[in-house]
Amino acid sequence: MLTRFVIILSVFFISCHTNKSENLQHQLEQGSVITDKRTYDELKHDIAEKRKEYSKAGMSAINITHVKDFWIKTVGTDLYNKWQGTPWDFNGTTEIPQKGYIACGYFVTTILDHMDCKISRVKLAVCPSLQMMKSLSAHQAITNLSYMDHTAVNNYFKKQGKGVYIIGLDFHTGIIVNDGTETWFLHSNYIRRQGVVKETVLSSGALKSSKTKWVTSLTGNNYFLLKWLKGN
Repeated sequence: MLTRFVIILSVFFISCHTNKSENLQHQLEQGSVITDKRTYDELKHDIAEKRKEYSKAGMSAINITHVKDFWIKTVGTDLYNKWQGTPWDFNGTTEIPQKGYIACGYFVTTILDHMDCKISRVKLAVCPSLQMMKSLSAHQAITNLSYMDHTAVNNYFKKQGKGVYIIGLDFHTGIIVNDGTETWFLHSNYIRRQGVVKETVLSSGALKSSKTKWVTSLTGNNYFLLKWLKGN
């Protein structure tokens, strides 16, 4: 009887350990192991304070690479980790992660709003993604990747290097983050109503199925970054 109990206990332990390991591995693959203990309001406050800190230093005194790295980490990790799993809905407009629903356009503009960008979150969220990009990326080219196959699109972002980009698809939009190691697609995924996910560009069904692909760089746009620093 004791032997049977030990066997059952061992199986239970191994099963739990395996599930935890698989879950951790999945999080690692998605770049989403959550260690930030700040509340969302605290995170937004810290972002605003960092922008002010950069602004006070002035463009001539700051290293633009540090600003880009801040955007990459904050958008691709800090903000995403709070939003991860927030459910998608076509009419979703929530500003609070894990509460309510979020549509793809609202996800993009809410992330930018919470990066302390002075934008019209609602107006930009409901307009076509190409129009959104034109509004955000004045003086920056918007590149048409529609002629490229899926692998070529991934190679394009790798060649562009580290940065944060907006991409517009057929009826969808999201954020591309190249962190120097991997190229990620952050979006509120309508497929199977998955909601906010972070997936590699190569593994994204939404990206692969779209015939239209327009992209613009935010962190490669000094005009955009200067406006952000000034709080304009």
